[in-house]
Amino acid sequence: MSVSVESYITDLQKKAERGELLYIGKSLKRIDDLEKVLGSPIYTNDLIPRNTLYAKLVLSKYPHAWIRSLNVSAAASHPGVHLILTYMDVPGINESAAIVPDRPLFAHEKVRSTGDIIAAVVAEKEIRAMEARELVKVEYDPIKPVFDPIEAMGADAPKIHEGGNVAKHIRVAKGNIEAGFNDADIIVENTYRTQFQDAVSMETETAFAIPRDGRILIMGSMQSPHNTQASVAKVLGWPLENVEVIQAVTGGAFGPKSDETPGDVASIAALGALKTGKPVLMSMSRRESMIAHTKRHPSIIKHRTGVKSDGTLTASKVEIYLNGGAYASLGVLVIVRATFHANGPYEIPNVLNDGYKVYTNDTYAGSFRGFGAPQAIFAAESQMDEIARKLNMDPLDLRLMNMLRPGKRTSTGQLMDDSCGLPECVDAVVKSSDYRKKASEYSNQGGKLRRGIGIALLHHGNALGPEGNDYAYVHLSVDKKGRVHLGTGLTEYGTGAISGLAQIASSVLGVPVEYFVIDRPDTDRHKESGPTVASRVTAIGGNASRNAALKLRDRAIAVASKLLECPLSKVKIVDGYAFSEDNPEKMVSWDEIAREAHDASVDLNVIGYYMAPRCSWDDSTGLGSPYNQYTFGAAIAEVEVDIDTGLFKILNYHVAFDVGRAINPKNVIGQIYGGSVQGIGYGIMEELVHINGQVINPNLKDYYIPTSMDIPDKMTPIIVEKQGAMGIYGAKVIAEPPVVLPAPAIRNAILNATGGSVNDLPVTSEKVYKALKH
Repeated sequence: MSVSVESYITDLQKKAERGELLYIGKSLKRIDDLEKVLGSPIYTNDLIPRNTLYAKLVLSKYPHAWIRSLNVSAAASHPGVHLILTYMDVPGINESAAIVPDRPLFAHEKVRSTGDIIAAVVAEKEIRAMEARELVKVEYDPIKPVFDPIEAMGADAPKIHEGGNVAKHIRVAKGNIEAGFNDADIIVENTYRTQFQDAVSMETETAFAIPRDGRILIMGSMQSPHNTQASVAKVLGWPLENVEVIQAVTGGAFGPKSDETPGDVASIAALGALKTGKPVLMSMSRRESMIAHTKRHPSIIKHRTGVKSDGTLTASKVEIYLNGGAYASLGVLVIVRATFHANGPYEIPNVLNDGYKVYTNDTYAGSFRGFGAPQAIFAAESQMDEIARKLNMDPLDLRLMNMLRPGKRTSTGQLMDDSCGLPECVDAVVKSSDYRKKASEYSNQGGKLRRGIGIALLHHGNALGPEGNDYAYVHLSVDKKGRVHLGTGLTEYGTGAISGLAQIASSVLGVPVEYFVIDRPDTDRHKESGPTVASRVTAIGGNASRNAALKLRDRAIAVASKLLECPLSKVKIVDGYAFSEDNPEKMVSWDEIAREAHDASVDLNVIGYYMAPRCSWDDSTGLGSPYNQYTFGAAIAEVEVDIDTGLFKILNYHVAFDVGRAINPKNVIGQIYGGSVQGIGYGIMEELVHINGQVINPNLKDYYIPTSMDIPDKMTPIIVEKQGAMGIYGAKVIAEPPVVLPAPAIRNAILNATGGSVNDLPVTSEKVYKALKH
């Protein structure tokens, strides 16, 4: 036997000692890396045959009005038009709502925002549909609108819905808030405001429907195909099994494609296809998308904080008012997360938080990456710096004194265990940024260009928590050529999370990830696994993938043991080869195992399942453990500000996240970079502007998003690993937290540089200038 073969066998034996952690923690390539680089993925708009009809929307011209009449006759007779869809064409329930049944698919009787859909024109060409929609005549009787959430809560405010203008109220009450304020040496009060942010995914909301003999097939750009299936079935009045939904390759999502808009486009395409007997494409234009889909909620957040002269926090009272726009959407869950995180990652003995999701006549807000945390943490971390200034205390020292660590409790009273990696995150960014040295240098500056350094921390409850049952299924099957097919109702839309599921299954099986094929999520083939939101794919889906892989491994080992003529307990599978511990020179390949299994009719199709433990909390007080585990993070931003003009530049950004265990470190770093850039956009430039209910910048010319020119000169992402109790192999979520920290860190750095407080987002140079001249 040659030395090289001996070395190879020794290497396999060493790898076998890692067990199912074989490929965990390795920066493997994503399964779809090459096709993305080559531009070969097939998106929804690439699927369209020649006989397809096109649907375009007719949106409301008023933010609040009665519909007195609707005349579609001129539009219906326009050349190339096949059909005008309105509420009268809905055979089932005219509703497109995620949780609260408050939103019709087609508005009738009343419109509540300029994003309301009144009709859809179905025509042979998109241009004909666009021409015809201008011919739809709607007679409105305007109603007084309301756009401010606090004003909307007033007794005399116009009623947007019959049940009142508060869609959801939640409270967290811990300790004795008045006693806490009495114990304080000073009380700091401030109000913070945040803006509408749009997701601006590269691909807008799109669905393609094909009628099929009493059934309908829908392919589209979405996050949650089973939710879309349910929406379409409700509109059609059909049983779920008659509606098949397949997620096409999806060009970005960030949350809105988990909310109500995918149901809108899919239902309209399905109605058009069934009524015409032809395939129908419903693809929103950028303008339609930015007006009609959900956005990040604007907020008004009031903080009143009690603190002792040494920096000890004694009381925190927070009021959060989310401007939900005209409909509840998933926003009734967003306010829950925002309220639970409103005090930041600190131990405070006395807390009183009230969170309100409020209806207004703006276009509606809902699910968006971060899910209420960006608003809440911006306010909480800005408040910490304002407290530090009142005390003439370093903002870092204030945080070190009060922050969560093992043995401390959150605002809901949840005890932090050894998985709390916040101290390690803070240490990492303080060292990486040389914070102490720079804070000292920047404390005594002259000249027009001033530098500042700012810090922000977070804790982020993982997965759904109080938002619902947290479960997932993963399907694995092996074909005769040895390819491992992975399918799930969870979806991929750019994060690489589904490749992560394959990496987990690959590691358990001992089969390289190159053997894996990711099947498109299909409601006919894959079990419902909850929405692909809350960064839950790896933490929840990863456990289901492991469960499936363990089942498949047992079956593969049974086949291998016969081929190797050895006991089951002695079989190891590593790098696609099975061997006996007692005789490692004798091997069989994964391909041979697959062929033998198929020839012997051994079933290599399995389904894995995982249900997270239920979270325990009191709905009336908010106290308890609303999340099974937390991701922790710390960021430090460094800026340079021209104090004559307010112009500023982000020089450096250092950020560390406790991710529990990095299943694929390269993917984790990618999420940190991408989320940080999106968070920078939220912090300093992005704002979907509403004036009297009209969106005035629904395009990428007037809605600014970060470019390479806006990214800091230096971005330093750092991975901290303190394994959690729920996620697969201790993994914690990472897709959402990076978007949260840039805004408060940058805001606090500007405060440090200039002494000027900017308490509303985005932090623009104009606002900095005004703060300096105030």
